[in-house]
Amino acid sequence: GFEGREPELKAVVTLASSLDYTSSNSTLKLLLPLADPAQALNVPVVPLGVMLAAAYPLSSRPPYVLARLNNLISAEDMMHPELLKKLVLNNFCTIPAKLLLQLTSAFRERGLCDRSGKFFFKDHLHKSSVPVLAIAGDQDLICPPEAVEETVKLLPQNLVTYKIFGEHQGPHYAHYDLVGGRLVSIANRKMYTETPFDRYSSSVSKIVQIQAVEQVYPCIIQFLSQHDD
Repeated sequence: GFEGREPELKAVVTLASSLDYTSSNSTLKLLLPLADPAQALNVPVVPLGVMLAAAYPLSSRPPYVLARLNNLISAEDMMHPELLKKLVLNNFCTIPAKLLLQLTSAFRERGLCDRSGKFFFKDHLHKSSVPVLAIAGDQDLICPPEAVEETVKLLPQNLVTYKIFGEHQGPHYAHYDLVGGRLVSIANRKMYTETPFDRYSSSVSKIVQIQAVEQVYPCIIQFLSQHDD
């Protein structure tokens, strides 16, 4: 524990989280240019929710000028369109300018620090005595796996478990898919029917649902249960 204190946590799970983005191509960098003007103009908050809501029609309707914005939230076909729409229009709100300024430190050499700029969280991770499960999504553009790994490497290796969700052939997990992803796919297979006169083939479709509820949640529950006294 920090400063010799006994931790009151039995285990910790992090979802797409990092203290150091310097080695990754995180799209959080897109927010950094807003930090200096917000500070210079003494703007208390950055209206991220309003900005995303205004951009959503351009990302969800032809000619899909800003379609890439959807990929920041969810991998292709991993989230129901209505859920994605509600998430974009209702979930995001304003970001305090001070929080945005603090976030910029995660893109510097020593990583994320507190608001005073004197306490660097990375410097203390090696002192941790709490088991940690660090989860990443294979197509997370906001907090890419390599960013998560940068933090994982600083934790005691006997206490940390690192898990990337997503397969080469799919499903893939973007930032919010780790919580609300749901992939519905159709798997086709051949069926053969024998008759006294001939042999017929036909295709049978099987609907397969792969969700965060079925993959991510059980992993979290199992990890926490292992360390629950």
